[in-house]
Amino acid sequence: MQHTGPLAGVRVIDLTAMVMGPYCTQIMADMGADVIKVEPPAGDNTRYISVGPEEGMGGVFVNVNRGKRSVVLDLRAESNKAALRELIADADVFIHSMRGKAVTALGFGYEQVAAVNPGIVYTNCYGYGRRGPDADRTAYDDTIQAECGLPYVQQMLTGEPGYVGTIMADKIAGMTALYATMMALFHRERTGEGQEVEVAMFETMAAFMLVEHANGALFDPPLGTAAYPRAVTSERTPYRTADGYISALVYNDKQWNAFIAAVDPPWAGP
Repeated sequence: MQHTGPLAGVRVIDLTAMVMGPYCTQIMADMGADVIKVEPPAGDNTRYISVGPEEGMGGVFVNVNRGKRSVVLDLRAESNKAALRELIADADVFIHSMRGKAVTALGFGYEQVAAVNPGIVYTNCYGYGRRGPDADRTAYDDTIQAECGLPYVQQMLTGEPGYVGTIMADKIAGMTALYATMMALFHRERTGEGQEVEVAMFETMAAFMLVEHANGALFDPPLGTAAYPRAVTSERTPYRTADGYISALVYNDKQWNAFIAAVDPPWAGP
């Protein structure tokens, strides 16, 4: 396979599953990296969660794993572990989405992988940070959306708590894993040093939400509530028109003057 793009020549060993990690490595593959997806014999569960042209080729799986090479390895077998170590020896990135204890028990924790390839960039895609109280809990997009406060701000906006209509936590965490891995590769390019990277979905989404919603609660003493009023006002909605809906944001005086002139032009009369 001929790879072109800014990541051409970068080899990624991808032990991620579901969406967060595969979305990260999908973008790497789009940018020219040689991504080798390693699956257990049962396959990535995402193969079966949406429709596809044949069993095991669901739309979500095909989309987030496009452009990758694939190998099946049963890492309970020593021969398959040896095969994975051979792949790691020539790799630039090793990325996984297993719990820390589980990947170490298999023989592929950071120290174990770095012993094979000291210059490797090793990225952990976790649900919860491994130093926190929820380190061993399973994480899914809906539960992370709930824990980071998305349903609460949706309630302020619409009157009812609800999830956002996209798997936002998975994708934002995946993009965060991407840029964190790219930073580590940049560091290696400058210094020759590999390193370990950790990206946790909950901590990523909590920080994401607090960008604007920390607001007045950011200060000590607090100067207001933990919400950005403009984002959660009930008037923030597409407006119904005669032939559908219109989305408009009138933000400053110049835009207000233009808006008033457009909706109530002088020539329209009383």
